[in-house]
Amino acid sequence: MITVVVGHRGTGKTELMKRLQLYWREDVDAIDLDTEIEKKIGKTIRELFMEHGEAYFREMERQLFLEILQRPSKKTYLVLGAGFDLSVIPESIPVLWVKRRTDLDGRIFLNRPRLEPDISPLEEFHKRAHLREQRYQERADEVYLMPEGQLENHHKAMAIEKEILSHTLKSVGGIITLLPEIFATDLRWSLFKSRYANRDLDFIELRDDLLSDEQIERALQEMPREKFIFSIRKSREYSQAFLSRATYVDWAWELGEPTDILTAIGSQKLILSLHRGFDFQEWSRWEDKAAHMKFAPEISSFAELSTYHEWQRSKKVHRSFLPRSKDGRWEWYRRLQKGQQLLNFIREGDGSALEQPSLWSWLMTPSSSPEFAAVLGSPVAHSFTPLEHSDYFAKKEMPVCAVHIDRDEWEEALPVLRKLGLTYAAVTAPHKENAAKLCHHPDLKALNTLYWNKKQEMWLGTSTDEEGFVELIEGVGMIAPLQKEIFVWGGGGTLEVIQKALPHASYFSSRTGAPRPGSEASADLTPRIIIWAAPRAQETLMPPASWNPVMVFDLNYKEDSMGKEYAQACGANYQSGLVMFTAQAQGQRLFWRHCEENV
Repeated sequence: MITVVVGHRGTGKTELMKRLQLYWREDVDAIDLDTEIEKKIGKTIRELFMEHGEAYFREMERQLFLEILQRPSKKTYLVLGAGFDLSVIPESIPVLWVKRRTDLDGRIFLNRPRLEPDISPLEEFHKRAHLREQRYQERADEVYLMPEGQLENHHKAMAIEKEILSHTLKSVGGIITLLPEIFATDLRWSLFKSRYANRDLDFIELRDDLLSDEQIERALQEMPREKFIFSIRKSREYSQAFLSRATYVDWAWELGEPTDILTAIGSQKLILSLHRGFDFQEWSRWEDKAAHMKFAPEISSFAELSTYHEWQRSKKVHRSFLPRSKDGRWEWYRRLQKGQQLLNFIREGDGSALEQPSLWSWLMTPSSSPEFAAVLGSPVAHSFTPLEHSDYFAKKEMPVCAVHIDRDEWEEALPVLRKLGLTYAAVTAPHKENAAKLCHHPDLKALNTLYWNKKQEMWLGTSTDEEGFVELIEGVGMIAPLQKEIFVWGGGGTLEVIQKALPHASYFSSRTGAPRPGSEASADLTPRIIIWAAPRAQETLMPPASWNPVMVFDLNYKEDSMGKEYAQACGANYQSGLVMFTAQAQGQRLFWRHCEENV
């Protein structure tokens, strides 16, 4: 049996195939179509594009794909390029869409052919990405939302991934909302049942605004051992058979008072749900007439989150709080509620709310953990920190989350997070200076690591940026023996660390392009090395066109980094900030371990 694997450029499909071969060894073949083309033609993909163009390459893709389908084989995963024509895939072949949350942020590639060199690399990516996203969504029979980062050598993360892809999940918990696309083909529905039937989900939700009566009936008949919530969202007309088969019936307060539904089911089956805050008081008066109260409003601040968290905790057996937002920023809170309330929704495909955790994130989250670790910053959706520290905190049965905190939210957010159990934190931009003030650190102006000392009831902190930066620029003296040949573009919260390691380098503001005080003499020089320490932001400038460095060291590891774009534009060699990040993370774990031992 062949499963076709699709996804955007740079998502990590090829690395996933290597892990699949590790999981199942000789029982599975993993084939990369691009690699097969290179073997057959004797040229790289880049050479094929440059010599023959994209149309020629796409025809080669199509022909070789159809050839591979005819080969006798055992269980096989066949990875396709991001631009492959999905209409070529027979309907009988299952398609696995491998995606990441950051897919549409954009990625810049230094080792892949440019399709449109006349526009910027990010414009080129985005020009194709949204159309491809739509096509993947239409054709995918199964979706695997991978975590950000590199899973290799993270044992708990890989074990969960293996369970997800092999359909051997155990004690899943949580609630899946059935979406209409699950019923688009018999194959898709069959794969859904293989993933989730008899896997100890808490409930499966059937919503009358998403599903037809026929689809609801099919789910009830073909998954007889599951517990269902029948959610009424659009009509006061409902099937008595659906009501009797469901464990609970969820009535949306927006439809009006639940007088009629109570005559049909009784209060012991009623979930009364509210999705907006301004009806809260009137809705609350019905609490003694319902089995459970579900509050799922849009939440705009940490203070508001804290208020309704206290409301839920005061009667947690009878209340569930499911905060929402326009960008999914409260996903971490939903994870912390695992084991703390009746209703916890997890994402299947695109899910029905951005806050719903992915299946992988949900399974990585222990139930009812009183403490948690997190990366704090803005943005953090791309952060590798939760995965990087996953094994360390798995031993403590503690989740690692990514918490988005805007620049002006720090003072409000930290007390709320501490009340929720935050004990360990990795801190990133723009809050490293805030972290130093929080700890009243006597020496450092910026910290990237925090630990809550329970005995002294205070935050302790350190910075591992210096050891990370030194690891990043190891051997830099061989390229630029004189530090005056090294120019630092930007700096932010890491400027102090860079200046300590490279006191004689030249420093420039990435916002104005002007030399910083003390570096004025470098204005007429050109660098051999650029240290890129600036974010992708509207106010960040590119360096002068007259500069022609041979090497760019980037403090950022994000795939859309402006440092990477600059290196591509000027033809310089490039070193990602991933080296620095890994060294920083190792230092953070040493600091936390030291704090634990002292306590």
